[in-house]
Amino acid sequence: MKGCLVVIGLVGIAVVALGGCGRQSDTVTLTCVGDVMLGRGVARLCAERGPDYPFAEVAPLLREGDLTFGNLESPLTEAGTRFPRVNALRGEPEMAETLARAGFDVMSVANNHAIDYGRPGLARTREVLRAAGIVPVGAAATQAVAEAGVVVEAGAVRVGFLAYSNFPYADFVRDPERESIVRLNEAALRRTIPGLAGRCGVLVVSLHWGREGVREVTAEERRLARLAVDLGADLVVGHHAHVRGEIEEYKGRLIAYCLGNLVFDEDSYGGNEGWVLRCVYEEGGRLVRWEATPVEVRGGRARVVGPTVGA
Repeated sequence: MKGCLVVIGLVGIAVVALGGCGRQSDTVTLTCVGDVMLGRGVARLCAERGPDYPFAEVAPLLREGDLTFGNLESPLTEAGTRFPRVNALRGEPEMAETLARAGFDVMSVANNHAIDYGRPGLARTREVLRAAGIVPVGAAATQAVAEAGVVVEAGAVRVGFLAYSNFPYADFVRDPERESIVRLNEAALRRTIPGLAGRCGVLVVSLHWGREGVREVTAEERRLARLAVDLGADLVVGHHAHVRGEIEEYKGRLIAYCLGNLVFDEDSYGGNEGWVLRCVYEEGGRLVRWEATPVEVRGGRARVVGPTVGA
């Protein structure tokens, strides 16, 4: 963990006490990765080789900057009833501490596996993340709270996060007064982004979308990502396809259409590859520089496999 994080929500301010609270830099370095799946084969490897095994080679990258963000692709719970699907995923609640040691500060829980153990499993996942000092985003106890997003103070810079999922859920009847995930559509973007953009210096928008194994960006995906920027997003990151996607600069902002995988098992549908994306921003949201390091998952462990690209 890298800085003093103050999480600002609708119901006041919760302070996560971390080291380095004296930092007053006027820039912030954000590290973003794709899917982190801690169930199934990864869980077996962790039982055999220790819980830090999947992150051992990339943790230094994740801990370098001020804030690290990823998409948690498996609930961390012993609660709830397993949804009867072929690939329902679940990790152990104790793995939240592993994520914290690896360097994660904020994680999206808005994805197609978030409710594999129902609303109780999703609520438990958010609970164990918070207990480990990681801020969950994209789901909350009500729709209104989920759509509010979060703002995290990293020194002198306030960084906002919003997360959305493009997948319907067969066992998840929409109820705005109960545990809810933010759905991805144009109306939701227009309803949520402008207000949060006005409360922070840098706004990160996370989109769980696309087709597994497909690199190409559809016209609709490009339209929505650019709309998010037009509405106030400074960085747009996507995930779900499990492959490294296109990275585009648009109006001085960055769009990474798919960050792929950081940690997964061999049953990943796609390339089982990803980007570790690092962006440096000034307080007002100007992108100073960015770089993306390619990684692949081999034997349930993330490894750097090529030179960094960027601008």
